[in-house]
Amino acid sequence: MIVVSKENNDTVIHITPNRSATWKQTKFLMLAFALFISSIATAWAVAGAWVILPFAGAEVFALICVMYITSRATYRWEDITIAAAAIEITTSQGNRWVLNKTASYLYFIEDTRFGRLPRVILKDDVCECEVGSFLNESDKDQLSTHLTSAGLLRCSNKWW
Repeated sequence: MIVVSKENNDTVIHITPNRSATWKQTKFLMLAFALFISSIATAWAVAGAWVILPFAGAEVFALICVMYITSRATYRWEDITIAAAAIEITTSQGNRWVLNKTASYLYFIEDTRFGRLPRVILKDDVCECEVGSFLNESDKDQLSTHLTSAGLLRCSNKWW
């Protein structure tokens, strides 16, 4: 999801992934899976196949770990602040880059082979930074449009 705002003549673009479930919904789903798998494992244990219990526990543990990691990743964010002289990129992981706006440009890489998503990269003379890596294709196109309208030159690997 992309939210654009203006603050003191600066353009601020706030980027977050699209969330399909809240943390509360994810916890409910984890509990439902755990109960379902536990009931099946208990039925097999009562029938005499008690050896299935550790594997069912490992399955529940692995499923909960994957769901937790996935849910946590949906709470990432990136802020791009475009001022008159600089572009500042900050992330939820604590990373921060400052690019010189006059030397910066937007590099939009489209690689349709193997079903890859496009990449949005901000570059200047010193560094480069990929932004919105967690966005879907339409959101990346929208991000590219917002960055271009904020005054960045857009370059692409496909000119045709």
